[in-house]
Amino acid sequence: MYLTPDKRRTIVRQLRDVIDPELGVNIVDLGLVYNILYDDGRVIVEFTATTPGCPMRRFLQQQVEEKLASIDEIDEYEARMVWEPEWTVDMIKEDVEFFGYPPPQQRS
Repeated sequence: MYLTPDKRRTIVRQLRDVIDPELGVNIVDLGLVYNILYDDGRVIVEFTATTPGCPMRRFLQQQVEEKLASIDEIDEYEARMVWEPEWTVDMIKEDVEFFGYPPPQQRS
């Protein structure tokens, strides 16, 4: 198997259910998902958190793993937290609606 466009869309749809609890927005629209790869029989999702010290990073990783495990055609997977490139608010998808939280402001 390789990642067909349909399989990639399925993964992205599942990842949209992973909500950053601090911002109330899914990790796809926040721009936290960097890559969806396929290597040696394993689907690898490279993602990040809003800050390296984010207290929710383990929670996010568990949520990504649960979503990957829920996809029937995926037998092996890895949720890989990465820190490069560093996430910025500019990575947030346009027109994202925050659930009760304003978007963070970028510092000049």
